[in-house]
Amino acid sequence: MKYSYFFYRLLLLFSLSLLFSLTSNAQSIKGKVDDYKTGEPLTGATVHLTQPGINKVAPVSLNGNYIFKNVHPGPYKIQVNYIGYKSSQVYEGSISATDETKVVNIDLQDASTQVAEVKITGRTNKETDHAARGIEKNANMIENILSANTIQLLPDVTVGNALQRVSGVTVQRSASGEGRYAIIRGMEQRYNSTLVNGIKIPSPDPAYRFVPMDVFPSEMLERLEVIKALTPNIEGDAIGGVMNLIMKSAPDHFVFSANASGGFSSLFSNGRLFNAFNASPNRQSPAIVHGNSYPATAADFNNHALNSDHNLNNPLSSTAGLTIGDRFLNNKLGVIVSASYQNVYRGSNSKRLIPNAQPDVDNNPQFSDSYDRTYSTQTQRLGIHNKIDYVIDDKNKLSLYNLYIHQNEFESRLSSDTLGLGLNSTALNKQITLANRSTLTQQTIYNSTLHGEHVLSDQWRFNWDGVYSKATRNMPDRTEFSYDANKSLNSAGAVTAEQDNNTVLTHHWENNKDQDISGYANLIFTPKIAGKVVEFSTGGLYRHKIRDAYFIDYTLKGGLTVYNNNFNSIPFNVTSPGDGTGNSSDKLSNNYHIKEDDNAEYMQVKFDLLPKLQVLGGVRVENTNLGYETQSPLTVSQRSGKYIYTDVLPSIHLKYALTDNQNIRASYFASISRPGFGEQVPYVISGEYYNEEGNPNLKHITADNYDVRYEFFPGGADQLLLGSFYKKIYNPIEYYVVRGSGPSDLLIQPQNASDNATNYGFEALATKFFGIIGFSVNYTYTHSRVTTPKLSYEDRGDPRGAQNYIVTETRPLQGQADHVGNASILFKSAKLGLDVQMAFVYTGERLAQVSAYANLDFYQHAYGQLDFSFEKTLAKHFSFYGKINNLTNTAAKIYLKHPNASINPKLQEFLGKQDIAAQTLVQSDYYKTLFLGGLRYKF
Repeated sequence: MKYSYFFYRLLLLFSLSLLFSLTSNAQSIKGKVDDYKTGEPLTGATVHLTQPGINKVAPVSLNGNYIFKNVHPGPYKIQVNYIGYKSSQVYEGSISATDETKVVNIDLQDASTQVAEVKITGRTNKETDHAARGIEKNANMIENILSANTIQLLPDVTVGNALQRVSGVTVQRSASGEGRYAIIRGMEQRYNSTLVNGIKIPSPDPAYRFVPMDVFPSEMLERLEVIKALTPNIEGDAIGGVMNLIMKSAPDHFVFSANASGGFSSLFSNGRLFNAFNASPNRQSPAIVHGNSYPATAADFNNHALNSDHNLNNPLSSTAGLTIGDRFLNNKLGVIVSASYQNVYRGSNSKRLIPNAQPDVDNNPQFSDSYDRTYSTQTQRLGIHNKIDYVIDDKNKLSLYNLYIHQNEFESRLSSDTLGLGLNSTALNKQITLANRSTLTQQTIYNSTLHGEHVLSDQWRFNWDGVYSKATRNMPDRTEFSYDANKSLNSAGAVTAEQDNNTVLTHHWENNKDQDISGYANLIFTPKIAGKVVEFSTGGLYRHKIRDAYFIDYTLKGGLTVYNNNFNSIPFNVTSPGDGTGNSSDKLSNNYHIKEDDNAEYMQVKFDLLPKLQVLGGVRVENTNLGYETQSPLTVSQRSGKYIYTDVLPSIHLKYALTDNQNIRASYFASISRPGFGEQVPYVISGEYYNEEGNPNLKHITADNYDVRYEFFPGGADQLLLGSFYKKIYNPIEYYVVRGSGPSDLLIQPQNASDNATNYGFEALATKFFGIIGFSVNYTYTHSRVTTPKLSYEDRGDPRGAQNYIVTETRPLQGQADHVGNASILFKSAKLGLDVQMAFVYTGERLAQVSAYANLDFYQHAYGQLDFSFEKTLAKHFSFYGKINNLTNTAAKIYLKHPNASINPKLQEFLGKQDIAAQTLVQSDYYKTLFLGGLRYKF
């Protein structure tokens, strides 16, 4: 009975609606309001309709639509108001009594004239350079953008490598030469933050907040934004800049694309083999399986990673990608799915000298060890994301975004350590420690964001986000085997005998989880004041973060057994109960639990002070409440800690439109940088060359930032950007190499510099096409200075002899290069169906590692890399593309700024030619050339 009643009411409602539609003869005017260059709907704009005796106002909905119902036949005038767009243009027309609906689509140009009425509009492509230039021009802040089309043609397959093409950005490379972290305007990775679609994501890094950018496949992006000046509605914890990864969104029509490629690294040829391994099946440590007090024995460990080593000659790298998207239900529902898979083999040949903790008299460096290492790295990346958006009506829209990124990095490191650089060896004897380390590092990032946009009235809009994110990093059973090889030599230097002993086996586990539950909300009010529309915004966020870190390692020794190249014959045993239960007491602090609650509120106003001058200003308040607890014994004073602080961050941004396509910008903003989670915990871990130690006394960093920029966008991909910046940084955190318990014991520790730091510079970017030939050049000069205390080992006549004295030294910030640049030659011919790019990236000398001693910091030598890429259309929808990285086999080299003439000649034997007389080469890394070629299909 109830179902009959329901259908009766539904039928009655339908009949009444049909009757109303048949009896109503009123006219209507409707259309869309878009940005002329980008095609983006100008949500929140107001459309004014004037007829004799009638004035009506209609808001522009979330999909850019507006509508006036019950319009009288006769002439009309339409005018559009929107912040940052001139409203002087009036659209006149007439609607007759026979017109049921008149369509008036309007495209606005920023701060200039509007295009006349358009009745037929084409599809917009948000992935073009033209669209990226429009976003840069219309943006409220200073930013640089790489479009999806630019990224597709680049020689790079990861976001980490693509970032080095952005003006003012350099990258810090992994052991295999992969760009991993971005340095923006000379500010190292700690000073920068990462967003996905404007939402901050957690980091899988075991100690820091910054996100490794090599985990993201670049082909998943719609565009890559580097924001260099923060507005109040952007999170305030970035001093260098913000990397905002805008992922592909649902299109307005059906799209389908697929690609696949293969290639190789020239490193693994001519006798240099790829050392592969199969990871240990022991996903969990004995302590997790049996409890923390369980006394492990050699039988509890699996050495599969070492036993399964096998060499490959020129292993084949491969990549694949797929994107599909469309709109349904009369364009109300949009769906896109994009996936990318990469399996890439890379590596490096590395040599490094390790200085003693204490130099010789007058700060002359001494060296304790010389490392010769080969890295073989297989990286598997899988990225999947999808976005679903649904337009409920003209005033309400919902979207759900999901991102999953997973990376497996298999790294085999073969190492030989010549003790004392061989200087402690006799003429017929040489002491070497050989080691084989097998590491699997698994990193995962997951983000799910539910987003809502609502037009509450003509003047009120509201949007919100509910976010769940999780990042993990697991290192299951990193296995390392080492032994001492004492080699007897004849007079000709040939090995006549070898005595191997002191065999050591370590098993190591790390697990890290960083989980966020966040909420964002923004309320926008656009009243008309003194005849001008003013935009007021207010809102904020709340984030609850839980971070857990687990760390344990076990040491087993082979006793006095001589290693005879048969690994399985060594009777490894745990040497003490402490080794059997894993971490010693000083390493229990590496296991910690952190809770952090961040909340922020902001107020922002945007208005046109003059017809061509836009003003945006406001204030943001960031509140941080962090507490940590470690597994250290109760007697340890810093086993737990709490940090609570509040920062008030004002900002103002001015944009003056000189002409339709020229802007002058000026801005000031205050910002912060929070210490890494692990940095504030008193952890002690083994680094690649030095042990690392945390510092619970760290303070967070604050900064004042100033920018000016001139912009010229003549059309298409062309642009000219000239700007400068100045930053005053308070309590900067730098990593120091400090002395441990002995002359050869070095530790790296983060510390706040005792003095403030400054960083200023100049940026220039120019892109110009002459027909089918284009040139793109950018250059950044950066100059930073910080003054810190150092040690100087000198003989000043003290009866005790040479002593350590404290001196002050002024130097650049760590990671900062004075000169950074890119230069590209592009060939784009639609007639030939061919795009070609030759790209050169240059990073000048920069400070790589700070020493405890004056004038003994490590500097990375200027680095220049030449890359090549192309794409050729083969047939309709099909193309062939190629990417070649590091054509010139450029090496990364690190120097001490100390003349090499006084260094022992054995340096020359180990590292090769000392090519700069005033400096001492201490490290060289060679990566060779990487080749990829494949097919792409686009519908």
